[in-house]
Formats: sequence, structure tokens, C-alpha cells
Amino acid sequence: MVRVVNAVLAACLAVGLGAGAAPARAGNAAAAPDLARMDAFWAQRDKSDRLQELVSLGTNAAASDPDNYEVQWRLARVYFWVAYTQSNRVVKKAMAGKAIEWADRARTQQPQRVEGHYLYAIAVGQYADTIGIMQAIMDGVAGKVESAAQRAYEIDRDYYHGAPGTVLGRYYFMLPWPKRDLERSRRYLEEVTTRHPRALIAHYYLADTYVELGERDRARAELAFILANDVAPGTELDLPAPKPLARQSMQRLFPDQSDTAAPAGG
Repeated sequence: MVRVVNAVLAACLAVGLGAGAAPARAGNAAAAPDLARMDAFWAQRDKSDRLQELVSLGTNAAASDPDNYEVQWRLARVYFWVAYTQSNRVVKKAMAGKAIEWADRARTQQPQRVEGHYLYAIAVGQYADTIGIMQAIMDGVAGKVESAAQRAYEIDRDYYHGAPGTVLGRYYFMLPWPKRDLERSRRYLEEVTTRHPRALIAHYYLADTYVELGERDRARAELAFILANDVAPGTELDLPAPKPLARQSMQRLFPDQSDTAAPAGG
């Protein structure tokens, strides 16, 4: 991802993209079987038929229990994924809008839970990508990403392998001058990679930040680490995939060292 709120904000990212399933803690117990199936289908979201079934399951569960937080954030998650993987700008914008709607319901329903705030941040990021960076800043959309991600970070900075900090670290990197803040980007991303070494997308974003700070040796070490290690279990379908990105960056920035890799865990 190369544009602000697409790259950041997909944190996904995270980044993001695969917000991890949490055990049901609120809502109508009758929806629990649907939650289990939604999580099972989410794990197969690379299959188009499963993705369609997931949307149907979620909308049916929401119709029968509209105040169920567990359904709300899962619906936000799947609509975000559809928006993120959609190439048609009009459809992407519409699906991002649906993700924002459900994430906002979730964070209003359970403001002390992390999922709604995190998904709101990345859903708004996808929406902002459809209107362009400058328009997003002028309209205050980018600020909504920041505030929601910060709230998610305050609630649980370790959520889904440090996803809130990953979003914030990339956010401060991608903002245009004079709003860009590389030191804040560094702080968030270094924390994530320290606490969650296998959050490889955070290592990739940190390498980008190091390059802009002129710390090329550190950048090379981050890229080598990615190439030498596997992503955290359960995040294999997350996008963007860090290894291809790291390989491209290593070849572009360090062509004489592109086959060099740090030892696992190092």
C-alpha cells in the first residue's frame, strides 16, 4: 500500500486486516452458534463462497439481535475485508461505509472493548483512500483514524499482535509534511516489534521509517528479520503480506545483500 490511509490504515494492517476472534462475552446467547460459524468462515475468507456466506450469516444474526456487540464487530470486520480487497472504487467506498457503520455501532455499544475502535479506525482509513489523502485531511477523516486507533491502543495495545500500535506507527509515517512525525512512528513500531516479534508487517513498516530517518543498517536488519521468520500463527491470510514486500525492499535498497537474513528470533 502506498497511499496514506491505504497503507496505514490497512494496517493493517495488520495488520491488520485480520482482527482476531474473541470469545463471546456479550449479547444474546442464541447468536453464539452464528458467531462460531462466522469465525470459521473468516478463517477461510480467501474463498469467495465463504465470504458471501459470512456476510449472510452476519446480516441474519444482526437482524435477529441488532444490539449484539459480538455480531456488530464481526460484521464490521468482514465489510472492511470486502472493501480492502475490492478494486472497484465505488464498491470499495460503499463497503467501507458499511464497515464504518457496524464498527461505530460496536464501539458505541461497548466503548470499553477494543474491537469496535480498532475496526472503526481501519474502516475509516479505507473510506479515506477512496476520496484521496488531501481531501481526507481537509474533511477531518484522517483525524478520525488517529483518534480511534489511539483509543484502541489505550484499551489494549497488544490486541491482535499489537495492531493498534502498528496502525498508529504507519499513520504518523504516511502523513504528508508538516504533519508527518517519524519519531512517533518509530516509537510505536519499535514497541510493537519488541512486544510482538512475529508481527512481521510492523517490522516492514519500521524498516520504512528507519530508511526515512537515515538509519539504513537498522532498516536492513528489519527486512532481513522478516525474510528469516514466519508470521504469527493465524495471520497467514492477512494483507499486505510482509515477506514479498520485504523482499522487494531488500532488492531495491540493498541489492548486494538481498539474500541476507537475520537468524530466527534475532
